[in-house]
Amino acid sequence: MNDRLKSLDVLRGLNMFFLTVFTAWLIEFCSLVPGLEGLLPQFKHNPFGSNTLTIHDWIMPLFLFCSGTAIPFAFAKYRKQGRSKAQMYWRILRRVAVLWIMGMICQGNLLKYDPVRFKWFSNTLQSIAVGYAFSAVFFMNFKPRTQVIIAAALLFGYWALLMFVRTPDGFGGGDFGQHNLCEWVDRVVLGRHCDHAVLNPDGSWYFKEAKYTWLLSSMNFIVTVMTGMFAGEILKAHKGKGKWTKALMLFVLGLAMFGAGKLWSLQMPLNKYIWTSSMTLVTSGISFMLLSGVYALVDCLGWKGLDWLLPFGLNAIFIYFIGFICDFHSVTNHLTNGLKQYITDPHLFGLIRCTVHGLLVYGLLYLMMKKKIFLKV
Repeated sequence: MNDRLKSLDVLRGLNMFFLTVFTAWLIEFCSLVPGLEGLLPQFKHNPFGSNTLTIHDWIMPLFLFCSGTAIPFAFAKYRKQGRSKAQMYWRILRRVAVLWIMGMICQGNLLKYDPVRFKWFSNTLQSIAVGYAFSAVFFMNFKPRTQVIIAAALLFGYWALLMFVRTPDGFGGGDFGQHNLCEWVDRVVLGRHCDHAVLNPDGSWYFKEAKYTWLLSSMNFIVTVMTGMFAGEILKAHKGKGKWTKALMLFVLGLAMFGAGKLWSLQMPLNKYIWTSSMTLVTSGISFMLLSGVYALVDCLGWKGLDWLLPFGLNAIFIYFIGFICDFHSVTNHLTNGLKQYITDPHLFGLIRCTVHGLLVYGLLYLMMKKKIFLKV
């Protein structure tokens, strides 16, 4: 098998396509077509206490999962190049540092150049950085069986902390809502640098209602990346097994994780905001099954019908990052605002605007792919 797995690039491309252009298009489409309004909740995150997941809830876990799947292939390439262990550690450290800085640029107020306003841990890229750092070190130093034991220990350790640790001010102790232990850890450790700490003009600050938790939730960020790494190890290491056998292994394992997560959710609710262990298993199971399907189509059957997703997959970090620092919608508005006078339905106009926006983004990524321009972190 080649060092690069085409189906992984396609799956990552599907993920980024949904995140960057297609979700907004679907919202306008479902708002426009009578009878589809009921699908709209699928395109936003479920609130605390819902114990269900939407399509939008799957996107970030799949992003982390794909970063883990690439680990066995990347490190096989490094070993073939004759890199020493020290060089690999340096590669890990450099990648983590770059992802962390990019995350702070996206949502951490780094470019405000005001340390008081910095949000040190507040972005998907930083959750990938944490998950990748630990997963890569585990991959280099432990056998797969030990890696599975570590992942299980993190899952159950996270559950135990949230269940049995209770702070004097009433956080934790089995609370999976706004007074969960993860929220308390973020407030205590990050303080005013917490991503939902609000700084008033007079210099005072307060915590608004939590959206995400980061520090303690990193235990399950790591597990999510590790599950992707396990999938990569199945596809890379099982040389004696045929491609269809590997696809079936991925599907069966994914189904088992999904079932275990749903069963666990009877006690520990599915909650993306605090990245519960049940949610980790359910979303990793879905990711396993999605990879199985894409791998069967792309690498087993050789079907090229999904190749149009490759521009998104080959520059996933770039399109995620550039969306925060460049206003593509401003260009889209300039191209489409003149049509507003002819289109009375705001959702139809929104659908046209989202289509133009998607074509602009795709055109840029396609040109970069053809010119072999890739953002490598």
